[in-house]
Amino acid sequence: MLYLNYPSMGVPDSDSLKKISSFIEKLPVNIKGAAEDYAIELVQCVEDVREKIAEIYGVSSKNIAFINNTTEGLGLIASAIKSSGIKTNVLVPDIEFISSSLVWSGHANQIDFVVTKDGKVDPTGIYRELTKGANNILSMSSVQEVSGYRFSFQDLLGGYQKKENEFWIIDGIQEAGVLWRDMKQDQIDAYIVGGHKWLNSPFGLGFMYMSDRLLQVIEPPFKGYFNLEEPDGGWVAYLESRNHQRSQLLDQPLQDGACVFEPGGMVNAIGAMMIGEAMDNWEKFGISNAENHVLELRELFQQRVHLGNEFRLMPKNEKNWSSILTITSLLGVEFERILAENLAKRGFKVSLRSVESIGGVRFGFHYTTTKKDVEYFATELNSILAGIREMALPKH
Repeated sequence: MLYLNYPSMGVPDSDSLKKISSFIEKLPVNIKGAAEDYAIELVQCVEDVREKIAEIYGVSSKNIAFINNTTEGLGLIASAIKSSGIKTNVLVPDIEFISSSLVWSGHANQIDFVVTKDGKVDPTGIYRELTKGANNILSMSSVQEVSGYRFSFQDLLGGYQKKENEFWIIDGIQEAGVLWRDMKQDQIDAYIVGGHKWLNSPFGLGFMYMSDRLLQVIEPPFKGYFNLEEPDGGWVAYLESRNHQRSQLLDQPLQDGACVFEPGGMVNAIGAMMIGEAMDNWEKFGISNAENHVLELRELFQQRVHLGNEFRLMPKNEKNWSSILTITSLLGVEFERILAENLAKRGFKVSLRSVESIGGVRFGFHYTTTKKDVEYFATELNSILAGIREMALPKH
């Protein structure tokens, strides 16, 4: 079987799983034998991963928060912006992932949709809507989940100056782990990533970057004890002492940074460790090497596949390529299903995805995908496409 369904869910690395399995097996002994509360050690594991993410993206660890999934991160920010009192007029591309608009329902004064064409989110269209109206929240994906179109914020910024209370809230789940992005240069205010796709970590944890300018105007919906600055002497000393009152914690200052948007209770250490493993693996392959490799595989695939006049590949423009590819049938939607079914029979894991008037058979190349894999896939795909043409086109 050749797994190409990374846009839906990634596959955990086997060596990373062995490390985590070993950690879990030793956990009972480690908990029982810990000199202090073992929870503190687990918290430190999470903090180490926070530092790792920050290092890879070239930001401060204070700007990184852990989330359960992308939708939670989007929802936390939508709720916090509403509570801040900022008037919220949201701009969303019409082919966006469900949550990019849904989380703003009940939290926004207005939600406007930018009309797209052929799966492309045109920076010119975004620019036009941001400048002509009252829109101050851009909520969108860095890579579109159906078309695979990768947005260039630099193209948007080329002739645009963000307003004072304008924030760009970006879903980065369809690129993080294979394609790196410079959040500071792109002036992104929130970059939200679930772990279960290209990071190959379906363990209920992801992360989000939050800019300083966003953190200055929003507050978390509630406080948990790990959101607070540590009491004098640390948490262990505090929990052991009889010389304090619970009411004293009500005035305890919050920590400085994005971590205050986390639940503030017991951490998901296993999820964090797997995110850390994903970051290590990405770094070992080479951050820039991964992007180059994926785009080379894309180019190789386009050279080898014979789509003819009956099928086409999204996205078209090489500048906006990502690790996602989608084959659309011009013969009719029913032939996309036939294509997907035939690929499944030959051992290829792909998916059918559609939104608005676009869609097709979606798949993706990870940096772990090889040129040999792509050659094999293209050969088998060409055989299937030839059969579909013979079935669909009239005989002469």
